[in-house]
Amino acid sequence: MSRPSRPLRWLLPLLSGCAGLLLAGLLLQGAWESPLLIAAALGALALPLLRVGLGSGRRLLIGLFFLSAAFDISKAIVPPLDRFYSPGLYLTPAHLLLLAWALVWGIGERARRREALPLTGLDRAALGFLLLIWWAALRAPAGLLALASAVAYSLAVLAFYVVSHALRSAADVRLAVQAVLTGFVLQAAVTAAQMVKRGPIEIPGIKVSDLSAMTVGLGGGSAFRPFGLFNHPNVMADYVLWLLLPAAAVWLLGAGRLRPAVRQGALAVALAAAAMLLASLSRGGWAAAVLGAVVAATMMARRGLLGRRHAIAALLLLIAAAGTVAVVYPEVFLRLTEPDGRSTESRLLLNDQAFMIIAHHPWLGVGLGGYNEAAQAHIPASWADISPDYQRALSHLVVHNSYLLTAAELGLPGALAWALLLLAMLRQAWPLAQWRQPGTFALAAGLAGALAAHLLYLASDNYYVDIRIFLLWLAAGVLQALRLQAQGAARITR
Repeated sequence: MSRPSRPLRWLLPLLSGCAGLLLAGLLLQGAWESPLLIAAALGALALPLLRVGLGSGRRLLIGLFFLSAAFDISKAIVPPLDRFYSPGLYLTPAHLLLLAWALVWGIGERARRREALPLTGLDRAALGFLLLIWWAALRAPAGLLALASAVAYSLAVLAFYVVSHALRSAADVRLAVQAVLTGFVLQAAVTAAQMVKRGPIEIPGIKVSDLSAMTVGLGGGSAFRPFGLFNHPNVMADYVLWLLLPAAAVWLLGAGRLRPAVRQGALAVALAAAAMLLASLSRGGWAAAVLGAVVAATMMARRGLLGRRHAIAALLLLIAAAGTVAVVYPEVFLRLTEPDGRSTESRLLLNDQAFMIIAHHPWLGVGLGGYNEAAQAHIPASWADISPDYQRALSHLVVHNSYLLTAAELGLPGALAWALLLLAMLRQAWPLAQWRQPGTFALAAGLAGALAAHLLYLASDNYYVDIRIFLLWLAAGVLQALRLQAQGAARITR
């Protein structure tokens, strides 16, 4: 692959940095009326990808895909129903790039080499679960909406498979990480602008589902909840978990194992992601982050990569951060101590309804996308104590628990299959001895910690067929790619 000249290698990142500052200024001013301006700014921010992708269309597809994967900018193909919350089919730039990448890899490379498509045990489990999704969609009363939702889920599983096998080398992984971090810069800039404005910023293509979710009552007042380039603060919290834990794990490797610039960059990303997670005021996200951090730290300690000095440094940093947050952003602590506007009560009431639906449809469920239709006919006894207006508001929602939602739509066997699949995704990180390179292990430990965090987070929010499911499958694919690369390296050294 031809490499750009030294002036070009310095010029492109410089231009990208200027574009990032320009974007921050535009966001603060709300100057997003021109689609041409948006395209030019995003193109400038992506210039470093051109530097690493010059001379390789495949690598350019990898970079652009990972850059766009976390942006919830979409076009509705089959929109959800207006009368209540339901899934549907939205196409994003990442979906289109994924399809192009799949064709380049699956038809171009594999067919040219006359190699069969690889299929691991986890791939087979993912395919089996996808067949279950399609079976639930074909028999669902939602009709076209259910089929569209199955297509959206298929794109998530396709991302898992392509990423697992088309990220062939450490260089590919570095490119993907660079692209993800480039996108994170934009997400952080948008979030900072929203915090300064204390309100949403109108950006074409971003669908804010519920403006009331952007504020929460605290101590007689209210606090704004930023949501970045997503449609809800909880979705942003989900996104930053995937970056926070791997970045923190890389930083905890300590000096001597990575270049100082890499560790400093990892610390900057971890701090920015932690700030975004705190600002989201997502209590489920906070609890999930604690669980994920414990899992990742335990993995690193077991490998001898997290010494006492590193642990003490991390603890002191946490204490300093907690003190800073208490002074600068006390809303975080008020979120834990003040009434939550009936959020917990609503979740418990929705759980009661989900249990009722599951009890009436324990084995087959109500079909993909059929939850809310069934909810209209299942009113639990606990709802008799709430007002009719409160009942109507709840009837437009789905249960905020992925396991219960899956059980209601796919049946108890389907929920069990989903839970076992999540554990199989997490199990990829073991045995720990398979990881030879400290940097790769830290990245894998961070991803494993993030997957463990989502085992908890999935139980506290309404994960449907949306970008969060796409990101979960994508992260699982990156972890499998790292594992396959580690296994390949181990075979070579034998």
